[in-house]
Amino acid sequence: MSSKKEGNQYDKIFKENLESVTLALIEKVLQIQVASYEKMPQELQRTVERRPDQLLKITDKQGYTFLLQLEFQLVDEAAMVYRMLEYRGMLSRKYELPVKQYVIFLSDPQPKMPTHIEEPDLSYAFRLVQFSTIDYKLFLSSEKGDEVVFAILGKFGDTHPEEAVALIVERINQTSTSKSELQRHLQQLRILANLRKLTPFIEIMIDSITPYIKKDDDFLFREGKLEGKLEGKLEGKREAILKLLKDGVLTTPQLASYFDVTEEFVEELRKTLTK
Repeated sequence: MSSKKEGNQYDKIFKENLESVTLALIEKVLQIQVASYEKMPQELQRTVERRPDQLLKITDKQGYTFLLQLEFQLVDEAAMVYRMLEYRGMLSRKYELPVKQYVIFLSDPQPKMPTHIEEPDLSYAFRLVQFSTIDYKLFLSSEKGDEVVFAILGKFGDTHPEEAVALIVERINQTSTSKSELQRHLQQLRILANLRKLTPFIEIMIDSITPYIKKDDDFLFREGKLEGKLEGKLEGKREAILKLLKDGVLTTPQLASYFDVTEEFVEELRKTLTK
């Protein structure tokens, strides 16, 4: 897949979930206590046109009003600082308000892009936030599936990736309000998981909650009500549980809970590994 096509996939996800994830980032990560906000026109045109990923006019709970610009970035671009400086000049000139700028970096490696310019007669900086340093539980605890999806990009800490993925998939199943919404969230989850190289774990966990799944490039659902268990499809559960037992990460109660089977069933499978 070309880098341009891959980037378009991620852009599409952020556009679909933009309002939910933006408000979650503002309040949970940037620690801005919003009293009110207003979406602002994103087109900025002088001799060159620029369009911020997200632009809001915010009044915080202390009564301070400012523009907040968020840019979601996949690539570690050395020239990003100059692009952000262009935005800053255009925004300040157009709205005559204080401006706060953040770049949210989505990829795993630590970004090396410059975040400030110090030159004679010029001092400028923007703030850089790497998503993988944000505790994934901030998004996992949300009641909105649009936010929960982004837990896959967060920091798992002491939680093993397989366990974190299981929790995220289960939470998406709980928070999605319809089959079509669940379909969309799991499609998004699979795409975002590529950034963390977690796709194999995602496939195992999604297989465990639905017997009706088509494994193609778009990971689309075909039919059936998703209830978090495989009725009459124990073989699929058995294979997934055996895989996790071999890895030795999850406990018997955890596996029984995630796959909606008895602990005795899990222990019987564990015994087969020692034969």
